[in-house]
Amino acid sequence: TVLSLHEPSGDGVRTDSGLLEGTEVSSLYDPMLSKVIVHAKDRPTALRKLRAALADLTTLGVPTNAGFLRRLLAHPDVVSGAMDTGLVERDAESLVPAGVPDEVYAAAAAVRRTGLAPRPREGWTDPFDVPDGWRLGGAPRPLAFPLRVPGLEPVAAEAPADARVTGTGVTVVLDGVTHAFRRAGAWLGRDGDSWHVMDHDPVAAALSGARHGGADTLAAPMPGTVTVVKVAVGDEVEAGQSLLVVEAMKMEHVISAPHAGTVTELDVTPGTTVAMDQVLAVVTPREEAAE
Repeated sequence: TVLSLHEPSGDGVRTDSGLLEGTEVSSLYDPMLSKVIVHAKDRPTALRKLRAALADLTTLGVPTNAGFLRRLLAHPDVVSGAMDTGLVERDAESLVPAGVPDEVYAAAAAVRRTGLAPRPREGWTDPFDVPDGWRLGGAPRPLAFPLRVPGLEPVAAEAPADARVTGTGVTVVLDGVTHAFRRAGAWLGRDGDSWHVMDHDPVAAALSGARHGGADTLAAPMPGTVTVVKVAVGDEVEAGQSLLVVEAMKMEHVISAPHAGTVTELDVTPGTTVAMDQVLAVVTPREEAAE
């Protein structure tokens, strides 16, 4: 569901879109959500204008490739026009950064801390309700919030003391640099990128079968239907080996083993309908399985 939407416009910028806040994006149709189009007097100006338009685009609640497209448009080979079909594969690391920036977790922690702040009652606030890390007989302990982005290991993040949180945004300062995000629900976005930063409960993760953490857990990249299951519990697999196929938005998404190991959990069969981030299987690293 689209939780927050801001589409670019202005002189020479047009967005053709069928999205509205509250729109539910189904997995049954083509994945294209909108087109951001610009025109200018020359190609360099158009490229700069298009990058700026994508930076101004916010779609929270649904993952998009807007950040990737913005980085692609800034690639030297695209800027010069010396493109070929191997460009993305060659420079995938720069176009699709691994991990999540520290400021994203800090902003998410700031949102959580603000949500814990008590409301004054008749002009008075109970000091024991204030989330300031107070401890009897000791120095205050910073609040650390357990958070998780789909597909990655959980982290414990602290909120900067001077973070500013509003109903639609959050601003944090890390190492003297100010970072501003738009926010909606558990989503944060900036410059075309977005992150779904969820609360992490280790106990609930263990009970749900995701106890091995993000690196070992294979989750559905989007809502869809499992069409192929190539392994069974107990099978030994190699890194990169194709294990399952999920069909969504008229595309087949191949789910591969993140590392060599043993399939210790398999929670789906062909025909199973899955939600985004639903656990499909767990591959325990070979060394850990042996122990």
